[in-house]
Amino acid sequence: MKELFKKTIPGAEYDSSDRSPPPRCHPGTRLAVIERCKAFVINRDREKLFWLVGFAGVGKSAIMQSVAELNNIHLGASIFFSVNGRIDGSKTITTLAYQLAVKHGLYRQFIQAEVTADPSLLQKSLSTQFNKLVIQPLINQRLITDSSRIAIIIDGLDECSGPRTQQELLGLILDACITYPTSPLVWLIASRPEPHITSFFSQTRVTPALAKEEILVDSDEARLDVERFLREELNEIHKSSVSLSDLPRWPLDKDFLKLAKASDGLFAYASTVVKYI
Repeated sequence: MKELFKKTIPGAEYDSSDRSPPPRCHPGTRLAVIERCKAFVINRDREKLFWLVGFAGVGKSAIMQSVAELNNIHLGASIFFSVNGRIDGSKTITTLAYQLAVKHGLYRQFIQAEVTADPSLLQKSLSTQFNKLVIQPLINQRLITDSSRIAIIIDGLDECSGPRTQQELLGLILDACITYPTSPLVWLIASRPEPHITSFFSQTRVTPALAKEEILVDSDEARLDVERFLREELNEIHKSSVSLSDLPRWPLDKDFLKLAKASDGLFAYASTVVKYI
């Protein structure tokens, strides 16, 4: 396990101190999309691949974080890629394997035996590692038996390594979803709509295995969620600020509407405004 840990992406898991505090959905916001993610994990039989797509700043990582923290799904493993040091896509499979091995004894024993027999496994290609550490133990042998659906979350795929590695990972995951329709693994992948990723998910062969959720900046749902976030955060500032405590109402409606209009459904903008204030 120590040798395997050395081949992981430090701080990539959802509860890592490196990401503390992680981005989370503001209470009462993004409820519908989180519920759809949960329903995919628990209920969907045909689709094994969920793509959460949206431009920078719409809150994809916060949604994935909130899904990872749900109590009523079986989270197998999670990777939150980031240009701030968590970008090594070549360690994707070993990172997932380590997290799964920590939680599940039979799988841990399998990994220990495989790495003992062939220590070079930790340096093999992504396809070899995927076959040895995912397909064989989790799909063929079903070494994790306490759940019918095991969620694997990969956030920020567009931020790892480069387009070639990203497409290779997507290809391995898709082939597994198509080849093994009764697999217990379901994959939730969040990314920006980069051309090579969009092109991959647009293939005809992807459609039967795919469920897609697009986070639109200018949707009514996004605008209402951002307005709720702004109103509640500004109310907290009003209540806690000595300099504002004498004002019966702050901000004025016209000022709030300016902020809401400028944010226009983009959480990153609203969050930055609140931090600035």
